[in-house]
Amino acid sequence: MDTNSGSGRPGSFDELIDQMRAQLLPVLWSKWGVEVGGDICCEVEEYAWENRDRLLGMSNVLGYLYRVSQSKARRYTRWSKRTTFPSRFPDVVHEDPQLHDMLQMLSALSPDQRTCVLLVHGFGWTYNEVASLLGMKRSDVNNHVHRGMSRLRTDHFDDPLLADRTTQSQNKENIR
Repeated sequence: MDTNSGSGRPGSFDELIDQMRAQLLPVLWSKWGVEVGGDICCEVEEYAWENRDRLLGMSNVLGYLYRVSQSKARRYTRWSKRTTFPSRFPDVVHEDPQLHDMLQMLSALSPDQRTCVLLVHGFGWTYNEVASLLGMKRSDVNNHVHRGMSRLRTDHFDDPLLADRTTQSQNKENIR
């Protein structure tokens, strides 16, 4: 995801929409949840269509559109009309309890922590890519990921992927 180089710049509006759906939509889902994030992405696509000529000349189009998405999200969060990232997931409980637990843990993170953790560990983005798109310093992304992962590790769920190596070795010694 190189948004700053000439090769990462979209040449046509269709390429811009493809980039938005592949790179910006996961960010919006991570930050505001699937339902609100999808609605915001539709509004950003509408904005992109109205301003397509100006956008195609920009060097960091996705970063700019992320800022537009923050403005579009205000109407969802200002008067608490809809929750952003849901704190309860009733439909998922009966199908996959581990997924439900993971979503519960992610909902406990701040929106910036959740976004950075999901993009880095869930989608495999680099810290620089996340920083470029979100308009943060790389050190801010590092702090959000570190604090988010620390918080996920402190919650008491039986997920071996989230346990610290020191905790795992202590648990193995206690079993012996």
